[in-house]
Amino acid sequence: MKFKYKFSKTVYILFATMYLLGAVCLVWNLIRLFDATNSTVALDTYAIIRNVLCIALPIVLSIFITAMIISSSYQINEKKLVVKFGFISDKYDVADLSQIIKNVKTNTLSLVFKDESTLKIVIDGSLFDDFSATLMKMNKSISYGETDEDNKKK
Repeated sequence: MKFKYKFSKTVYILFATMYLLGAVCLVWNLIRLFDATNSTVALDTYAIIRNVLCIALPIVLSIFITAMIISSSYQINEKKLVVKFGFISDKYDVADLSQIIKNVKTNTLSLVFKDESTLKIVIDGSLFDDFSATLMKMNKSISYGETDEDNKKK
């Protein structure tokens, strides 16, 4: 089962700003490259490499942002919890989970592993119960609890 990562509005605004800046940089560097190729001064190898990299960088940035938006999710399959964030993925054994804690006051969901490490789940609040039920189907020994305490900051 797949659960989509939930980005905040602020993060979407940041993504849009990065897309816009990437487009501005791409256009600016294309203009610079066009001017440099029409110039009477010969381009050296360093200038060519610099211009190509300045054009490639905004394109790579856009690819990474798009990958984060499209493929960031939590997948539960074959006794594994796969956390994908763009091109990066991490796998956790469902058998290593000991607790699922839902904080009703802050509307967050946390997973606690047997080694007492935690993983905060960032999905839509309406999917918390489905996510928890799917994990608890795969590992019957997971305990589920709800709390209304504020998150403690150290």
